[in-house]
Amino acid sequence: MPRAKIDELLAERHDRRTPLQSLLNTAADQAAWTAEVRSILPESLRNACQARSIRGDALVLVCLDSATATRVRFLAAELVERLKALPHFSKIKRIKAKVAAY
Repeated sequence: MPRAKIDELLAERHDRRTPLQSLLNTAADQAAWTAEVRSILPESLRNACQARSIRGDALVLVCLDSATATRVRFLAAELVERLKALPHFSKIKRIKAKVAAY
């Protein structure tokens, strides 16, 4: 792919975002959220969870297995209180733990 085409895909347009820009922004958000969430998770859960999205007042976490998702669900109330101190999560009231590969 020529350099001009790549630059065109990444260039910001004032009227709207390109699909690629939206995808890159979503990936950056997920990486930032995951780093913040992992900072408050117990060490045994840190590498087994990834932040997927924020939907309304809920944080959606993807866990590698059902055992991890169950532990997150049991810790949810405590985690929500700790998350509220972080800027991205000040409005979070609940956590949805889902099982999926990432």
